[in-house]
Parts: sequence; structure tokens; C-alpha cells
Amino acid sequence: MAKLLATDLDGTLFYPGQIKTCIPKKNIKFLQRWIDSGNRLIVVTSRSHEFVDKLKDEIKRPFDVVACSSAEIYADGNLLRDVAIPNKTLAEILTIINDDLKPLSYMMTTKGYPCIINANREVGNFFLFFYRIWKFFQFKREEPFIVSNEKFLEQLNNGRVYKIMIFFGLGHSKNKFTKELNKQFRSKYSMLEFSWTTKVIEITPYGCNKGMGLKYYTEAMGFKKEDVYVVGDSGNDISMFTEFYENSYCMRHAYTSVRKYAKHTVSRVYKLEKMLLKGDNNNEQN
Repeated sequence: MAKLLATDLDGTLFYPGQIKTCIPKKNIKFLQRWIDSGNRLIVVTSRSHEFVDKLKDEIKRPFDVVACSSAEIYADGNLLRDVAIPNKTLAEILTIINDDLKPLSYMMTTKGYPCIINANREVGNFFLFFYRIWKFFQFKREEPFIVSNEKFLEQLNNGRVYKIMIFFGLGHSKNKFTKELNKQFRSKYSMLEFSWTTKVIEITPYGCNKGMGLKYYTEAMGFKKEDVYVVGDSGNDISMFTEFYENSYCMRHAYTSVRKYAKHTVSRVYKLEKMLLKGDNNNEQN
């Protein structure tokens, strides 16, 4: 029976960051051997499907995609799932959040727009200066974006919105702030999905987190739970760890508050080869 490897991108498959490629060479070689052995690969990410599509040139093997934390799911090149956030509900919630908390910016992913940035006009230039610096050092991992409060509003009201990311600011204190705020949002706005990644809170449609999306995919494709292996590093990967706990791997550099949800840790994705392909179930040797 073929086995399935489900991997996050940023901080996981992309770790450590490269300049000329998105994925480190050792990780690519492992994925190729994994697929060539008759197994399947699925990329599970909050990024857009348009970005993930570019990875075909690096992996050079077929793989499936859970994009926007499962708002979009593709299997064998076909769209398996397409769920958007209700526009009116989202607009009402963002109005409340904006009035009460005044975030620095919002980042939206919609059908046709991988990233639209809406910046608070009081701090817009400050935020965009640091955002562009951060984007530059993403190198090949950079996702196209536009800065337009007008386009953001247009898509908020009439577009097919898959994901919203809310950014509250820089500084270590914002990590704890956003983590606690995410808990409040999950309780208060149960009609949507919320997850936390360092200084950012991510909103997706109800039923669309990574764990639910991967469960949807595995059931549709006929995979048994014991044949599914998951690896990730951040708060939005916790749902994968809990759904597929027995074969869950968290990156060793992740926050302790994330690592505790996975059964195993691993320092690099390619080091899974020893355990998953060669059957060595002992702890990873660095």
C-alpha cells in the first residue's frame, strides 16, 4: 500500500532557506526517492495554489496540494475542494477587529490574487518598508503581492476569499499577544477557522484548517490513517499533528508550544528518509 507524506513549506520543506531554489537539494532528493518508491506527496500550506505550482520545476515529480490551509485542494491536477469565506461574515468580523485592535495590516488571498495587502494608513509606510525588506530576503520563496486598500475592499465585498492574515506588529511581545488573541477569536467567531503563526493570525473558511483538509483528502483518496505521515513547524500545523498524531513530526526549531502537539521531532525533512523509507525507527542521529 502506498504511503502519503504531507509536508508544510515555510520553516519545514523550505528549511533552511535557500537563495537560488525554494527547496534545499537534500530535501528534493528525498522527495524524489519517496515518490519513486511508489508513495505519494502532498504539500499542505497556507500559501496560494499559484505559488505551490512553481515547485513542480524543483521537485520534478507529481504531487498533490492543500492550499490556503485547505480552502483549495488539488489531487492529480484536478480541483477536489474549493471553499471561500462568506463575504458578509468576514467583512463584519474584520470591522470589529479593526475598530477594537487596529492591526498594522491585513493580507488577503483570493481567486486570482495570491496576496493583497491592506495597510493601516497611520502606519502604512512603516509596515511596508519592513515588509519589503522581509520579502526581499525570501528570494525564490517570495510570493507576488499588491498593495491596495481599494482592491482589498473590492475583494472583501465581492471576491472569492480563501484566507486573511492579520499582522499586529513587530517585537517578541507580539508573539504572546497574537497567540492569546487567537484563542479569543476561535471562541468568539466559531463560524470561521483561526490559527496562530508567531505574530500573525490566519483566518480561513469554517472546516478549512490543515488537519481537516488533509483528512478530507485522505478519505477521498482512500488512504488509511496509519499510512499518512505529516511534518510541519508552526501553529497552523497543529491540526495536522493532532489529526495524524501517531505519524506526526515537528521541526526541532519550532516553538515548544507547537512541538508538544507532535509525537516526534526532526531537524530536517530529508532525515525522514531513514525512518520512513529505510525502516529505522530509532531516534534521528544528527
